[in-house]
Amino acid sequence: MTTDIIIGADISTLPEVEAQGGKFYVDGKEVLLDDALISSGVTSARLRVWNDPYDRDGNDYGGGTCDTEKMLRLAKRIKEKGMSLLLDFHYSDFWCDPARQGIPKAWRGMSLDEMCTALHDFTADTLKYFISHGAAPEYVQVGNEITNGMLWDIAKLDRSSKEAFDESFERLGRLIAAGTQAVREVSDAKIIIHLEQSGKNALWREWFDAATGRGMDCDIIGASYYPLWHGTLSQMRANFDDMISRYNKDIMIVETAYPFTTVHHDPEARKLMIGEDFTLEDGSKPRWSFTKEGQLQFLSDLYEECKKVKDGRLRAIYYWEPGWLPTKESTWATKEALRDIGEEDKGTGNEWANECLFDYGGNANPALYTFGKH
Repeated sequence: MTTDIIIGADISTLPEVEAQGGKFYVDGKEVLLDDALISSGVTSARLRVWNDPYDRDGNDYGGGTCDTEKMLRLAKRIKEKGMSLLLDFHYSDFWCDPARQGIPKAWRGMSLDEMCTALHDFTADTLKYFISHGAAPEYVQVGNEITNGMLWDIAKLDRSSKEAFDESFERLGRLIAAGTQAVREVSDAKIIIHLEQSGKNALWREWFDAATGRGMDCDIIGASYYPLWHGTLSQMRANFDDMISRYNKDIMIVETAYPFTTVHHDPEARKLMIGEDFTLEDGSKPRWSFTKEGQLQFLSDLYEECKKVKDGRLRAIYYWEPGWLPTKESTWATKEALRDIGEEDKGTGNEWANECLFDYGGNANPALYTFGKH
């Protein structure tokens, strides 16, 4: 069995890039990023929502500064152009990933019961706001890369013992249930639960066994698959096949990307996430080169592997931030954000620009032309 695979892109930084003067070009002609993606076959956009990405004085946090109003304007724009929408709730004022899941400023000090209510109400109110403005999402993520839990430390997973894991997952499950209940109450969107480490089957089994044992409400398993951290393509597919057999859920890759260069756009800025000295965990070099040709080949190979997933139940591939250009003000975090998350020792700057589908000058890479043409 085969099925059409949705080709999507997370373009949450787009309003910030445009406000900072970033421009995109296809065949030398200036274009809007969303129009270029649509022309290449991309039919869906993923947008993240942060609760309050500003400090007490109103200074923004960077990284797209993805507040509700900004994301609503972008959602309306892409919906008017015929794209579907995946809305990604981080339940934080800033980035959420396996290494950080910060509690929003307004929720700090709350009990678990109070936080469940706040999470439910924020989810429901945001969705109702989007729906009332003609931007109803087709898919909703309840949490972002929550392999290690969310809203730390109240629902951070503790794997020190089975008892500790069960107790911490009970708290996590309550928070997720508050979010999924809100989605069901106000929307007909499909619910996505999103993990990373797509090649680690034992980890995923542990997580989803705990989830299904507690009756977690979920339509789709969302995955991050970055080949430089998450295993081989065959490991990824074997895990997805097992998830489909074991839990009878569709799979969507909601994040993936690959570098087109290791040359830094600004050597004085924060180090690129993937630089020329990068090696895999075993010390070897990646299968694909860090070139425009390597980026193209990775996406082609990923698509071919996804077509082989069990029963055609790999439903989508979303490229993460294909247009996060290195404008002068572009940064993953402002100094105000770093203070808020307690990471003031880290530098600012755009560490992702070499993984875009456009070069540093905004010109389309070859991968853009084929990403959605499969």
